[in-house]
Amino acid sequence: MQEAVQDIGLIVFQAAVILSLILMVVGLLKPDWFLFWLKEPKPFYMFVISAALFLASYFGFGIKVGTPWPIAAIHAVILFSVLFLGAGLINPAWVFGKPVDRLWVIMIAAALFMGFMTLQGMYYGPKGKRRHPLPTETKAQPPAQTVPRSAEPPTATESPSRPEGSTP
Repeated sequence: MQEAVQDIGLIVFQAAVILSLILMVVGLLKPDWFLFWLKEPKPFYMFVISAALFLASYFGFGIKVGTPWPIAAIHAVILFSVLFLGAGLINPAWVFGKPVDRLWVIMIAAALFMGFMTLQGMYYGPKGKRRHPLPTETKAQPPAQTVPRSAEPPTATESPSRPEGSTP
């Protein structure tokens, strides 16, 4: 029974991801189909709604698959940066709400993409291997003494001929 619930959850999140992408494409082209109650429906509103739905559903999908939550969030933002770049290069007003230069779209998408790819690198080691978490408690321990004590010359306070605790 637990497997059936798991499969239904995966199907729901997959459907939500696909629905958010369809909502984004159709909403950007014809925002009045979905925002019919507004006087002037703008594609920017549809981008924000569909982007929030995409981020939430892809994050939920990643959690359902078994990805740890930081990595699932990072993957969602990385894919969002690709969507942001694609929609912003077609029409920057879709992602900013007002006409701006496409250079801003490229800079923000690159910052999101590179920043979150760097964060992902903190969780994965080289060649995709999972890094082990760092120990939380790090105490500096003195290095082990390699020279045997008998090889050291006696100091002024200790005498090798007298046993400890005896008086001179």
